[in-house]
Amino acid sequence: MHKHIQGLGLLLTNNTQAAVLIYYLLLLPGVVLHECSQWLLAQILRVKIKKFQLWPEKQKGSIRLGMVEIDEKTTDEFRASLIGMIPVLAGVAVIALIGSTRFDISLLGKAFSTGDLGTLFGGIGAFMSTPDFWLWVYLIFAIANAMMPEEIDVINWWILIIPFAVIMLIIWIIGSGLFGSSGVLFDLGFVIKASFEVPILLIGQWLSLALGIALGIDLIMMGIISAMEAIFSRVLNRELEYS
Repeated sequence: MHKHIQGLGLLLTNNTQAAVLIYYLLLLPGVVLHECSQWLLAQILRVKIKKFQLWPEKQKGSIRLGMVEIDEKTTDEFRASLIGMIPVLAGVAVIALIGSTRFDISLLGKAFSTGDLGTLFGGIGAFMSTPDFWLWVYLIFAIANAMMPEEIDVINWWILIIPFAVIMLIIWIIGSGLFGSSGVLFDLGFVIKASFEVPILLIGQWLSLALGIALGIDLIMMGIISAMEAIFSRVLNRELEYS
């Protein structure tokens, strides 16, 4: 996606700097969320920031749209990993919030489940009649394509994986009936299971909603960008080559 956004800008302008500017401006809301969420969490965790920028910078073979560089020498791995992960968590939360408050996802799902073309097109039309529909689509697109970790981010994913695996193991042990069917241990197990299951269910719902919306919009945008590349290649008599 990032390559083809830059490629389309280069195709339209025939100027590398203009192509970078188009690429940057198109993803600007996501870049701001990415870098500002890292900066804010670094301030909360009292982590020293060596460099903070919200403008593009050319690297070897790539363009860095923004950067929060922390001082790794004075920061432990746990805090560094949290700062590296926060753009993904913030991006998922914002996309899920937009999807749940601005779009009627259930209506669209019901339209697809009927299998009737008339109902399907009616559902799509009702879905797209959301006020400021294209603005919200653009924001989701920009956030989804700028929230992933960058090379400069220091992340130890085991810090996230191990606690999650332990929680799932506890739920499985409780659900398997190893605590018995009566007594204090059973009651304690029921409380623990209920305490863990509800948050995990909510997180799973928000995660699936956010990633589903982001994937759907990205697939549509991939088709639009590919079509525009093909059209303007013929009109402008230029050809793109991706390495």
